[in-house]
Amino acid sequence: MSTNHSTKKSLYSHLSASERGEISAYLKMGKTPSEIARLLGRHRSTISREIKRGSVSQVQDKNGKRIYSTVYFPDSGQRVYEINRRKSAYHKLSYCSQTFFKELEKALKTKPRCHSVDSFVQTYREKHPLEVIPSTKTVYRYIKDGLLRVKPIDLPKMVSIRKRSKVTPKATTKILGKSIEERPECINDRSEFGHWEIDLVLGKKTKGEAVILTLVERQTRFAIAVKLANKQAETINRAVKSLLSQYPIRSITSDNGSEFSSLSDLKGVEVYFAHPYASHERGTNENFNGLLREFLPKGISLNSLTTEELNHYVSAINDRPRRLHKYKTANILFGLAQTA
Repeated sequence: MSTNHSTKKSLYSHLSASERGEISAYLKMGKTPSEIARLLGRHRSTISREIKRGSVSQVQDKNGKRIYSTVYFPDSGQRVYEINRRKSAYHKLSYCSQTFFKELEKALKTKPRCHSVDSFVQTYREKHPLEVIPSTKTVYRYIKDGLLRVKPIDLPKMVSIRKRSKVTPKATTKILGKSIEERPECINDRSEFGHWEIDLVLGKKTKGEAVILTLVERQTRFAIAVKLANKQAETINRAVKSLLSQYPIRSITSDNGSEFSSLSDLKGVEVYFAHPYASHERGTNENFNGLLREFLPKGISLNSLTTEELNHYVSAINDRPRRLHKYKTANILFGLAQTA
């Protein structure tokens, strides 16, 4: 059996009208989409989509019976292509809703900020379906190119994300209690409510500095933050014990820091410890801490921070619509989970 091979270099452009004519001719010759792709130097998916795009259903009457068939017409494919091109016109800045950009600037510069770029784009689009709204990716490009009053520095995550170097774990590090490997699957897959991750957010790394204890519920991403005078194990345990009486906390996942060394002594809660140098095993809490850093940057003293200010910052994050939860807020989901 002979095999057709093409010496043409693969093209990365839209199909032309002449190529559509060739596709039609090859189909009449009985060639498959894969063979046509090789002959034209195109990917087979491109050819398959084009055949689907330009195919028309026909009815023929043979001996009094209706026979239905699907036939590819290059003219039909070209017409559908041109219609789609007109619909997919690039949303230039001047074509988009100017009200949208004004509200976007206001939302992203509000202190504390509740919305991310993505959550604002989606919620605004739902409320104003008739306005021309750019995609999240386009808005980020506008910001990066300096076309909006919102700057990258207004979005700390946009300028702080960087590739992290791989850390080789030390074999001598001890696990302080139950390993995360013993954690039930209902916690791992987030199918059960009431399982939390814990961590500390530090300010200045000097003696006598206050710290912030953060806990995040794994299923809803609802967060709690408490200011503590220090990061001693006894202080941490007292704070967690108080929270156990206020929130539905079935289990806590921690790192192996000495400040959490006594958590296993707490009654009524299961405590699991992640592997050393594996912060990704507590990614939910790490992500929240990164969001909190927008309001409390590294290196600043936390001694002057008031409980009211901290609660204000945490509420702003809990009230932020999340793409992960189809743009519902952690606050709403936490309330629903408690009443379920």
